Amino acid sequence: MTTALIYAKPNQRQIYEDYSAKIYRYFRYRVKNVWDVEDLTTTVFIKVYSKLDQYDGRHPFGAWIFRIAHNALIDHMRKKRECPVDQDTFSTLTATDKLPEECLLTQETTEGLWQKVHTLTTDQRNVISLRYLADLRMNEIAEILGKTEASVKILHFRGIKKLKQMMDAKA
Repeated sequence: MTTALIYAKPNQRQIYEDYSAKIYRYFRYRVKNVWDVEDLTTTVFIKVYSKLDQYDGRHPFGAWIFRIAHNALIDHMRKKRECPVDQDTFSTLTATDKLPEECLLTQETTEGLWQKVHTLTTDQRNVISLRYLADLRMNEIAEILGKTEASVKILHFRGIKKLKQMMDAKA
């Protein structure tokens, strides 16, 4: 993940290229309406560009930008009172070159996994989605969620352990 120390003179194009897909995926998993996802993504970059002079470089840039995204999502959810997206929508986000049978098996496994993710605590769900959907490091997740890195690692470990137990019980 790139830090803002590289952005000594902020290059808005580079910031957008580095983070737009990750921010979009983060929202797409949580918001049903594609237009809302696009609006949220745009809103995040408008906020980032307008507040770029306030970024002090003490923390990873990715953590800072995802904190803005996380706050935008919370604001959106409060306004809309919307529940996270259903798993059918989520499972169609990945493109593969597999055979249809393999795609179906992967889709069923993915749907089953994400259904189980929704049984985790809110904190565990947030950590898992930021880790695997947004591809963030533990220290960045800690910064976004306002927790210590140790507590994020514990949440991650316990969440993965619980998911593994549920998936093993299914098999």
